[in-house]
Amino acid sequence: MRFTQDLLHKFANESVKQRQRDEPDLHAAYLTGSLLSDQPLLGSTTDIDIVLVHKYQTPVERETKALTQEVSLDIVHKKLEDYEHYRQLRQDPWMGYPLTRYHILLFDTDHWLEFLQASINANFLKPENILARVNTLSNAARETWFELIQSNFETHLSWLNRYMESLAMAANAVCGLIGSPLTTRRFLLTFNERVKALGVPHLLAGFTGLLGFSAEEETENSLSEWVDSLELDYVNLQETSNLPPHLSRCRQAYYMNAIRALIQSGDPKQALWPILRIWLDIQLLAGQSSQNSQVWENCLSKLNLTEMQTSHKAEALDAYLDTIEVVIESWSTAYGI
Repeated sequence: MRFTQDLLHKFANESVKQRQRDEPDLHAAYLTGSLLSDQPLLGSTTDIDIVLVHKYQTPVERETKALTQEVSLDIVHKKLEDYEHYRQLRQDPWMGYPLTRYHILLFDTDHWLEFLQASINANFLKPENILARVNTLSNAARETWFELIQSNFETHLSWLNRYMESLAMAANAVCGLIGSPLTTRRFLLTFNERVKALGVPHLLAGFTGLLGFSAEEETENSLSEWVDSLELDYVNLQETSNLPPHLSRCRQAYYMNAIRALIQSGDPKQALWPILRIWLDIQLLAGQSSQNSQVWENCLSKLNLTEMQTSHKAEALDAYLDTIEVVIESWSTAYGI
């Protein structure tokens, strides 16, 4: 099946119409994510990101559901009260951005969503609001770094999870100067585009260095082995119950096809973030039951992300966060803030 923008939008509209029948307290629904871009497909797969706003209560926070093998729904549920202080969303890096986009409305009660969009769009790109969104992420990255050096973690996986969260917030902070937050599949691809546009391309090299990526042929060749082991662990994990929505069965092709497409893109390091992020999430859930734990350990060893290297990585992350903060301060000075 050929997935066009029109067909994907049709899927989105039909899904919301069904929810209107099944969920009487539905107040509004709107699109977010890759469907708003010109190229929603990666590795011939995509998801349709929808936010459902309920009047009173949400059935769950998030759910994912297969539409076809290549396309899934990713639905976030919000309550009307989450938007009560709507002007503050101008300084919210996560909820604010989607509401500034056009052609996102799927369902609206009494033009509530239209009014909300108009209010948030007003001054959204004002330098003071941009800086507030960016500082939210930069401060969170620094606070997480403090946790890395001050807290005792039960497992190395827990430490690594917080390390990657700090990295993600740091990257999103600098990218927030000119755009919306990064997504898992296109994380390094978009990060590369943003730092070039900002005139700070060295930030990409620093980031991939903190991930342990080396341009050596041996490291690049290892990516394919890691992806195969990641997928086997993903399949095995599906035998367990209560999987988080982002790791449900319907997301397998969404991640794996995209990762393989990135490896074959001519710049294989673009695949490193989704490989590590998804594989780490699986390892955190699987624990000792992971059938490819040895390959995972070899991966961490090759990337210098083992427990023995935590002090060195924390020190390098500290220096990288300093660099990010200098970039933000320079931007702020240029805009007279």
